[in-house]
Amino acid sequence: MNKGGIRLYYKNQEELSYALRDYIDDYFEGNIEDEALEEKIFKVVECNKVKFYKDNEIAKKPKQILGKTRLNVLEQILMKKREE
Repeated sequence: MNKGGIRLYYKNQEELSYALRDYIDDYFEGNIEDEALEEKIFKVVECNKVKFYKDNEIAKKPKQILGKTRLNVLEQILMKKREE
């Protein structure tokens, strides 16, 4: 992961999904604070909506790569950010 900022654009669903997975794993390992994780996840998903969603729900590939636990974290972050 680059130190200065975050990469916002990914070329395909797989690359995007693994990046999101890595962010959430960093959080689980205690390497990133709640606010920083929320900001990263929201920005990356917003910039890659076309790849992340299919028919208004999370696409199959990201769901498979993220798994249930990470997906729950991600969905909670996205719901929280939409309410802000």
